[in-house]
This record gives sequence, structure tokens and C-alpha cells, in this order.
Amino acid sequence: MRVATLGRHPGSVAAAVLSVGLIFLLPGCALDKDDPPALNGPSETGLSADLVALPDTINADGVTSAEIRLVLRDQTGAAASGRAVLFELLTGDGTMMPAAVSTYVGPVQTGLVMATAEDGSASVIYVAGTAITTATIGVRAYGFDAARDYLSTIEIIQR
Repeated sequence: MRVATLGRHPGSVAAAVLSVGLIFLLPGCALDKDDPPALNGPSETGLSADLVALPDTINADGVTSAEIRLVLRDQTGAAASGRAVLFELLTGDGTMMPAAVSTYVGPVQTGLVMATAEDGSASVIYVAGTAITTATIGVRAYGFDAARDYLSTIEIIQR
């Protein structure tokens, strides 16, 4: 049996290194030629909801209130104005009423329908109940499947 040694021929080491280097430089190994897939977006409703409660912790005294403010944006990030939005009290023992700064469309059995303004905003007022609990308010835009989850929910701590 014959054992190959690279030490006998100094040129064979250089040839081996050169051949390995050429393998890595072949043009078929480049990843810079792959094109990213086209954007199809939006993936779901095409709306984003930014929901804020001010304040988010209130007294459970039956009188203290918090403003629930929604800013609704479309798939391009522009304000979604003139959209009907359902504000629904999901948990908690308080009540909701329309905010004076927003357009009130009307009540439904489960909540209040408000219209978004030119800046995409709509607001309701949450009045605390008397239980030490957490109130959860959800918002959902009309014109989509009612079985969908809420666009956004927010919690207010009553203590």
C-alpha cells in the first residue's frame, strides 16, 4: 500500500490549496443574485389600532373615569377617518359613555359605536364600578368578519 505525502513535492501543497480556493470561488455559490419575494400585504384587516387609557389605574368608587382613546390607521399608515368602530366592555363592572370630543354613532347591545375623526381618533369614557377588578375594553372596526378577534384591547385597573 502506498501512502501519499504532500511533503515530498512542495508544488503539490500549493496545488492543493489552489484547487480548494477555486472551489469556493465558483460563481454558483453566490447568494447575492436571489431576489426577495414581492410584498402582498396587508396580511389581515389592513388596520392598526393604537389604544390608550388615561389614566390606566382608577379608584373603584363608581365615579372616577378614564378616557379610552383609539387612533386607527390603514395599511399605508394614514389616518383611517370616517370608520365606525365598536367599543365594547369585555370585563369589569363599570360603564362606558361617548366622549364629547368624538362622533357618537349609536349604542349596540354590547357597546358603543363611534366614528373616527379626520386624524383617525375616537374616544369613549369609562366610569369605574365599585369592585376591585380589572376592566377590559376591546375595539373592533365594522366591515370585517364579526368572528375575528378585536383589533386591540386595553385594561384599566380599578382599586
